[in-house]
Amino acid sequence: MGTLTDRYVSATVRELAQDQREDVDRELRGTIEDMVEARLDAGSASDREAAEHDVLVELGDPIRLAAGYTGRPLHLIGPALYPEWRRLVTVLLAVVVPIAAVGTLVVRLFVDDVATDGVGPAFGSAALAGLSTALHIAFWTTLVFAILERTQPGKGVMGWTPEQLPDAPDSRRSVSRGETVGSLVALLVMVLALVWQQVSSPVRLRGEEVPVLDPDLWTGWLPVLLALLVAQAVLVVAVHRAGRWTWGSAGVGGLLDVATAALLVWLLQTDRFFDGRFLDALVDGGWVNAPRDLTVGVTLGVLVVTVWDQVETVRRLRRG
Repeated sequence: MGTLTDRYVSATVRELAQDQREDVDRELRGTIEDMVEARLDAGSASDREAAEHDVLVELGDPIRLAAGYTGRPLHLIGPALYPEWRRLVTVLLAVVVPIAAVGTLVVRLFVDDVATDGVGPAFGSAALAGLSTALHIAFWTTLVFAILERTQPGKGVMGWTPEQLPDAPDSRRSVSRGETVGSLVALLVMVLALVWQQVSSPVRLRGEEVPVLDPDLWTGWLPVLLALLVAQAVLVVAVHRAGRWTWGSAGVGGLLDVATAALLVWLLQTDRFFDGRFLDALVDGGWVNAPRDLTVGVTLGVLVVTVWDQVETVRRLRRG
């Protein structure tokens, strides 16, 4: 098996290029021998075998020692590239993953028979697409930066300048841009969903496309609902420009929320919300209690969202 020194030197030079091995072998053996003799002369070891063992412990892992000879990093991404890697991964995850998930959801809702299969598989596919996209972003971005770490050691990719610093938060503002964008996107999705279910419904009944909501609502309450959603969007923009929620804007927002919830609950409880053919399609697909379950479920959802929105408004007021 060889001595400890033979095994240590062999493990070290194995990590080196062929043209380095002979010189490092000779140099390392000489270093070990000198360190062993120094320990024996100083009396810090009882015999040569113990001194040899202590010297190898001091030299450390042969893989780490070999990396010192070659200058090869023992980390995947070093401090020179880590900030740029982190910024890029953060941006890609924040932008690409939602696009992939929402895009998959929209495609599945258009393609799948929602009346038969339900919306569960569509949302499941969207979640899986988002997770898969996030994993690919993390893996491939890390791989590229790991290659750069080994081909451009100690150098940044783009370099950092003070112009890259983010704006300092305004202590007078309590409404962030992210909150505003999120609210506007949610309202836009609701408006588009109301229009989409009428012009391109994914639900089929005996081969015929049927809308989700009662078409008669377009001549009555649906324009009112759209107007309430638009009014909420205008309020969100106004609050963002003001930088904070006030009791006045909170009061207006609360009235809009209550009016929207009251209208939806009234339409649901009086069986004027869903199109009868849509409910028939669900029943034919095996959901026997679809009319009752949808009415109860959507009503509870509307009430929960309305109450939660008021809680969030109070929290924003206290923060402001």
